[in-house]
Amino acid sequence: MHLGVSESMRECEYSQISTRSSTPMETPYKKRTPKKRKWEIFPGRNKFYCDGRIMMAKQTGVFYLTLILILVTCGLFFTFDCPFLAQQLTPVIPVIGGVLFLFVLGTLLRTSFSDPGVLPRASPDEAADLERQIGKPPKHWDQNLLLN
Repeated sequence: MHLGVSESMRECEYSQISTRSSTPMETPYKKRTPKKRKWEIFPGRNKFYCDGRIMMAKQTGVFYLTLILILVTCGLFFTFDCPFLAQQLTPVIPVIGGVLFLFVLGTLLRTSFSDPGVLPRASPDEAADLERQIGKPPKHWDQNLLLN
């Protein structure tokens, strides 16, 4: 006997109870399964970048064409016209041109990379219900209107 404790008590093992979870002996730091995003479940015809924060259409050629046209025309303006106008009229013209350039570029990027409000696809049951509703005209409609 050691310090008044019997041998059977010293050999007893205690199990820790986790206070972070509802079930005992569950590890509090278990790996979480990655959450499925809506754009992964309903991919549609869009391309997603930066974990779904940037959404673009499959045909990105129009975006690149618009971006190149804006950059080229603004580059030509600031290279050739802007110095002459700043000397002859007022030095405020490059500032106004720069503000307008940043505004146009910002709105283009915001519009191109944002969600246009895409509605999720209907489930097969919802689609069948919608088709049934579309197939039946309301009773108060005139039959002559339906023929036209």
